[in-house]
Amino acid sequence: MIRRLKTLIRPLVPARLMARFRTPELPAGDVNIDVVVATDRERWIEATPVTVRAVDPEGYGAAPEAVIQYAGSVVADGHDIVAVAARPLDGTDRAELLLPLADPEVAVSILGAAEPGGLAGTVTPRIDVHGMAVRRPVWDEVGGSPPGDVTLAGLLSRVTRAGHHLALTPRPGPVVAPPRVDPIDALGAAVILAAVPLHDVGGGFRGAQIAMELARRGFHVAYVAEYGSGHSVDLGLRFLHPRLEEYRLGEFDVGAYLRRVETDLRLAIVEIPSPPVLTATRRLGRAGFRVVYDLIDDWSDQALGGWWYRSEVEDEFISAADTLSGSARLLVRNLEQRSGGRAVAYVPNGVNQNMFAGAPTRVPEDIPAGSGPLLSYHGSLYGDWFDWDALRAIGEAFPAARVQVIGDEHGHPPVPANVHFLGLKPQFQLPWYLAQADVSLVPFKLNETTHAVSPLKAYESLAMGVPVAAPPLEPLVGVEGTYLDEDLPTAVAAALAAPPLDADRARAAHGWAERVGRLFDALDIPLPDPDGSDIVVEERPPRRFDASLRLR
Repeated sequence: MIRRLKTLIRPLVPARLMARFRTPELPAGDVNIDVVVATDRERWIEATPVTVRAVDPEGYGAAPEAVIQYAGSVVADGHDIVAVAARPLDGTDRAELLLPLADPEVAVSILGAAEPGGLAGTVTPRIDVHGMAVRRPVWDEVGGSPPGDVTLAGLLSRVTRAGHHLALTPRPGPVVAPPRVDPIDALGAAVILAAVPLHDVGGGFRGAQIAMELARRGFHVAYVAEYGSGHSVDLGLRFLHPRLEEYRLGEFDVGAYLRRVETDLRLAIVEIPSPPVLTATRRLGRAGFRVVYDLIDDWSDQALGGWWYRSEVEDEFISAADTLSGSARLLVRNLEQRSGGRAVAYVPNGVNQNMFAGAPTRVPEDIPAGSGPLLSYHGSLYGDWFDWDALRAIGEAFPAARVQVIGDEHGHPPVPANVHFLGLKPQFQLPWYLAQADVSLVPFKLNETTHAVSPLKAYESLAMGVPVAAPPLEPLVGVEGTYLDEDLPTAVAAALAAPPLDADRARAAHGWAERVGRLFDALDIPLPDPDGSDIVVEERPPRRFDASLRLR
């Protein structure tokens, strides 16, 4: 019956939506976990994904030495391992906690009551942590245990999200995994309610960029995504900052989060007007959060909102918001009309001015070889908005050129031989590719959907001094360094003949600092200065074990 129902419903769901929010075969964000058990090993194997092994403790060597300290009062010492306990540990517990670190592959050892099967969107077992032992470099990288982290739930979240190899020694007892209790006492608290995770589109998604900019400016940021990523490859991207937390909407306990907030400056930025997000938004609003409804797409378009969108629900978001913003002028006009003439901030997409700066010295090995001009596209490759005919026409019009296409590619129509698909790349690698490019491409069709799109890729390219060739999309009209024509090869020819760009000026004009400044102006809040910190992005894809390696 269920299969038949899916067969009937599937044709009603837009292809673009399926591509955007489909569930990947292997969930992104996984970590490697060794479950240290002498018995019951098969049960753990059957109930966990292929990133988990069951390890017999008899296979370890001698446990390393470490001083056990109590959570909430950790004092740095000279040991290579920082061991902390959320409750008193006897001699046996101490030995079991430290034993897995005899394996140099293990970065963190966890002791506690545990059962397989995590919360929504996660694969980490449910754990009531009794104690944790962390190698010093890992401890330093994640910022240690947050102040007031007496349950060690905060430290567990940090090392898990960082993608380090964990070892779990489950203890008997009921598993009631405690929520985080460490206080949020930063300059401000910001919750970003987005559609997709931080790592989507290689980390370049609008919500991720706003999260990074707010963290740089002293905010504690909780990034909450309703959906997982639909990418066919897991790059293993990990976003590290002591004031950044990531959640799937199903695991975000709003009440537990609010009990931790001790700052008066509270912002909630909402990017997807779905019913489940509305529930969280209302609770945050009642708790003193200034709500921004940030319209980033025309969700009424079936190719975007699809089955979940309801105009009356979006009207409730508009009414509940303290501030309205739109990423394109068409969306701003939409909000102005639907809100009865309220002021709407125009906040186009921008560029990570710290990442897309300077002259990268690394030249990626997969850049197409040759001496002809390098024409580059980076971004999504799904949906009926992408103009494959225009891409093919560029390859044919410039046969000596090399056309590199960066993105998660799921098949494509025939293209000339000089068009090369390089696959999905992390956002922090894009400057390496753009530094070699002569022209950046935006091969979009012209319609209401694309006029409502603010192309991030255009601003990233301009910040690297690369001119942009695109159709006359409304958000790009009048932007210095863009060459627009309905015939994309004509726009490419104009860009190739153009004088050099002033990349410094482009970064200043289109950086996320300028964009977030617009948002704060609309909120009538002074934009805090940067505090010198930045989110660090690491690539740690998990290892996936075949059946012969899962029992060790």
